[in-house]
Amino acid sequence: MFLQGAKAAGRIHFFIFATVATVALPVAADSTRDLYVNEKVTLGINAGVLSGQTHERVYAPEEGGRRISQLDWKYNNAAVIKGSLDWNVLPWMSLGASGWTTVTSTNGYMNDDDWVDASQSQWTDRAVHPNTTLRHANEFDVNLKGWLLNEPVYRLGLMAGYQERRFSFTSEGGSFSYNSGAYTGEFPADVTIIGYKQHFKTPYVGLVGSYRYKRFDMEGVFKYSRWASATDIDEHYLADKTFVGKTKHQQYYSLGGKLGYDMTANTNVFVESAWSRTRNKKGSLTVKNRSDNYRDSYTDSAGIESSSVMTTIGLKYVF
Repeated sequence: MFLQGAKAAGRIHFFIFATVATVALPVAADSTRDLYVNEKVTLGINAGVLSGQTHERVYAPEEGGRRISQLDWKYNNAAVIKGSLDWNVLPWMSLGASGWTTVTSTNGYMNDDDWVDASQSQWTDRAVHPNTTLRHANEFDVNLKGWLLNEPVYRLGLMAGYQERRFSFTSEGGSFSYNSGAYTGEFPADVTIIGYKQHFKTPYVGLVGSYRYKRFDMEGVFKYSRWASATDIDEHYLADKTFVGKTKHQQYYSLGGKLGYDMTANTNVFVESAWSRTRNKKGSLTVKNRSDNYRDSYTDSAGIESSSVMTTIGLKYVF
């Protein structure tokens, strides 16, 4: 699994090197490319890496809402590929769609902490799982932009859109320390201990602006939402239990930037980076015992959070 991820990352690095090398070659750019108003349809494809972390929390409302459990899932340099389409329908309006997905599973890390004793600030139980895998992650995004300013070399506008994002993890083996270190041990190395999934649905608003100077162009995007919702599913395989959390009205932020260079009149190579975060919010929790089909639900007992950074390099073609 590690070798598979390393090979994928190697291919991404080669792609980046080859693209940058191509940019270094002398090219001729058509002067009409300087005008944003001349761009009708733009297709883009890029590849790069994704790093981030997600958090799963459990609270006890009957104990003042204190945190009683938290699972932290982390991953680095997951290889991703992304595609995008932008259509300038009118001089003052554009439609956009994009999506990305991981191309292979990626090694990660997870720790699972519990606070059984309310009088103890430090965790009482901890399990660590170095053999954690980000199995897959993906996102799609559709948006509408209204241009307040649309000049030949710069433009500024408002945007509204909708996106969905998914993550899936598994953890195998690991070690544990229970009852404040009184009971320690190892999980079987080849046994899946926990599986975890997150699904975010986010309508958003934002600002977008771009500027062109000779063969270079720059773009910045800010997205904000307080209407995000999330669902997570935690499978505790050894305990034969499933935990399902649901939250609403979460806050979401995203900052993105892009720097491009015109290779020809219609072809542009660019580097893009985006940071995003969905803040923690309490929601409902349903606990299912698979052995006897027993289930129970609790309010204000689940917490879901996620943040990530994606950096890519790519090509876009303007029609």
